[in-house]
Amino acid sequence: MPRKTKEEAEKTRQLLLDTALTLFAERGISTTSLKDIAAAAGLTHGALYWHFKNRTDLVAELYESSRLPLDDLFLDQLQSARQDALASLGDFMVQWSQRVLTEDRPAKIWKVFHQGVTHTPELQAISADIQEEHRDWLTLLAKMVKKARKQKQIAPKTTKHDDPIPAAALGVVMGATTSVLNMSSDLVKSKRQIKCLTHHFLYGLDS
Repeated sequence: MPRKTKEEAEKTRQLLLDTALTLFAERGISTTSLKDIAAAAGLTHGALYWHFKNRTDLVAELYESSRLPLDDLFLDQLQSARQDALASLGDFMVQWSQRVLTEDRPAKIWKVFHQGVTHTPELQAISADIQEEHRDWLTLLAKMVKKARKQKQIAPKTTKHDDPIPAAALGVVMGATTSVLNMSSDLVKSKRQIKCLTHHFLYGLDS
């Protein structure tokens, strides 16, 4: 049946993408071959090539299906930001880090696409898309910062240049999260450290 064949093909494609994400997170993109992915998925090398032209094509398609899920966290904190925007900014940063540290798929996505292995040709090919996603993150953080300024929790901007605070907040999230994942340290202790780091960052902003 045509419909069944299409559904089976999509299942196979998704299996290959999920397997690739797992192996890339464990080994890195450059040290994982298409043959490795096919074997781990229990498929032939030819079956993989039926879905993806090469590793660059597979990585690009994997990225398109692997944007980091943050919208729900942001919308929750945007509601509470009406009362205390600075606290909501901190909660957003902490929950963002904890999602990456505690949830399997976000952790893999972070390791593969957001830890800055820029020399990998497959990531260079999609670097503009990854940078656009990072700009989207900055936009979310900037909305929180803007609310905190309206509530006079952060001093007004003194220049017409881009606001440095969203980029600084993103640096805290990315630096702390990546450090914890690379060190594989005690998760409970790491969560406390991230909360403490975020608290100190917010303390520095509070006018």
